[in-house]
Amino acid sequence: MRFFLMFLIAAGAFSQNVEDRAWQTIEHALQDTNPLRRSDAVLAMAVVRAQPKAVNLVESGLADKDLGVRQSACTVLGGFKSKSSIPKLREALNDGAPEVVFAAAKALYDMGDPAGREVLIAILNGDQSDTSGFVSSSVRDVKLKLHDPKGLVLIGVNSTAGILIGPFAAGLPVAEDLLKDKQASGKTVAALLLATDTSADSQTALKLALSDKNWTVRAAAARAIALRDMGTLYSDVTLLLDDKREEVQYSAAAALIRLKQPAPKKTRA
Repeated sequence: MRFFLMFLIAAGAFSQNVEDRAWQTIEHALQDTNPLRRSDAVLAMAVVRAQPKAVNLVESGLADKDLGVRQSACTVLGGFKSKSSIPKLREALNDGAPEVVFAAAKALYDMGDPAGREVLIAILNGDQSDTSGFVSSSVRDVKLKLHDPKGLVLIGVNSTAGILIGPFAAGLPVAEDLLKDKQASGKTVAALLLATDTSADSQTALKLALSDKNWTVRAAAARAIALRDMGTLYSDVTLLLDDKREEVQYSAAAALIRLKQPAPKKTRA
């Protein structure tokens, strides 16, 4: 009996240490001098539930000096449906970068805030500044994606009929930063799609994918495991905190945070 109690205490301490390390991994990444790492860390948080500590971390990206990080923060907050972030997203509508303004407007629009709709209408009417050519470049990107299987998945993620919408409450950022990498493959897409599946076979496949030689597959598997709340694979995901790729470390950290968050209470219909 005494040995069993000691085992439980040790297991609890290990779990707490892993969770602390997961948070520290994200926090340190957000302080990195490389803006790409900061942006990757923000986007990795898309799988986490929108609870105060996670929301505050992502909101910190709105004040980043790099427009890519600010844009990512807007996108993730929109996926969170974080109503508490509406005031800060409204402030982001005054950002000097049209990319950030557009992302903030979309996030607000998705949460039903009229300020987002007003800005989107202004962009459509040509009243909103577009000095960086963001809208025209986005149209060009969509045309290119129509000839790219990975791009088609991205378009699907971001549409109401998208194949990844369901459990992907965070939407586009769950997949975008992985699929844009040249190393992303069909296996990467498959891992992301399996977040919508509940079979034992797919759980086994995702566990194996955590050790895939392709880093985008490892990161995608960690995110899918998080979105499926597969706590049985917590220890397997923990190993990725020491992955040679920072992007995988961030995905694993966010997944571990999610797996320790309490699930939202179900409400009666």
